[in-house]
Amino acid sequence: MPDFHRLNKSKTTEMSREELNRRLKEEVGKSAAKQSSKTGSQKKQTQSKKQQKISEQTKYQMPPRSPERKRREEENKKREKEEKKAKKRRKRGNFVIYYIMLAIVAFIIFAILSVTVLFNAEGIVVEGETVYSDEEIIAASRLKGDENLIRMTTFGIDKRILKELVSLDSAVVTKEFFPPHIKITVTPAEPMVNFYYAGKNYVIYHVGRVMQIESSAADCMEVIGYQPGDNVVIGDYITAANPEQDDMVREINSCIELAEIEGITKLDISDSLNIILTYEDRVVIYLGSILQLEEKLTIVKELVTNHIAPTERVSLNVSNPERVVQRPLTPLVTSLVTTTTTTAPEEVPEDGETTAAPEE
Repeated sequence: MPDFHRLNKSKTTEMSREELNRRLKEEVGKSAAKQSSKTGSQKKQTQSKKQQKISEQTKYQMPPRSPERKRREEENKKREKEEKKAKKRRKRGNFVIYYIMLAIVAFIIFAILSVTVLFNAEGIVVEGETVYSDEEIIAASRLKGDENLIRMTTFGIDKRILKELVSLDSAVVTKEFFPPHIKITVTPAEPMVNFYYAGKNYVIYHVGRVMQIESSAADCMEVIGYQPGDNVVIGDYITAANPEQDDMVREINSCIELAEIEGITKLDISDSLNIILTYEDRVVIYLGSILQLEEKLTIVKELVTNHIAPTERVSLNVSNPERVVQRPLTPLVTSLVTTTTTTAPEEVPEDGETTAAPEE
């Protein structure tokens, strides 16, 4: 409230009455406005508190939901969850398709680079010691050394090498990617059989190819009586004019390897019913026919290993495996050669040869 006494005392003399009344009214109006605004804000606060209190009270006093409403709300929640999951699946599916497309593009780029820029050979490496130089082997392979390993095929390269280089037993061509190069592994051929016919020696190794045709014999088993077919060429596979001789030589050689007899120097198949083997040029073995060949060679293995001295020169007749005949080859040997057996005693005939039954 304005201090009227103060106003009267300080400003009565300076103001007129009308002016004084106007100012008093203004002061009264301002104080009334302040009071009304203060009371209005207080009313609003009290009203908001009442409404909040009412809402809190009515919150717990609402009637329960009906089963139908509850079911609809649950369905709506379930539908919302399914929609969210579907959205996630769609997003995930989009990413999978993107990754697949990216992988396909990367694979195509890698494939193009592999057959153009990557995996180009940086040279040729030859492994194996043979009579041929590395340059000769590479020249026979017809490889340049800068081929692309992806596009390159090794089929037929080994045959080209073996056709030109007849002293090789095998040639294996492989592709090495790290570091990229071509490797040729060669194996030298070992003479196995020397076919002697019409003054010529046809040197054969185990696959049946002709290594050389010369007048001198090679250091291997010599076969007498084998008649090659026409037009025998170095590097080709040899065949006999009579195919039965090929089968006979193949079976005899297989049985010799099976019996593990080392040192057979000569095989005579001139008469197929009287096959003759020579062991270390000092033991002549009469096999007879090719029948019971495994059994005959098993007996020969036992005799030359355990019953014939390393310096003896004898002949063995095993054409009948049940009755083996052994006798000396030269007249210098005067004493009889005894064959030890366990099943039958020795029989000494009048012509001086010794016979015995082999071990069963």
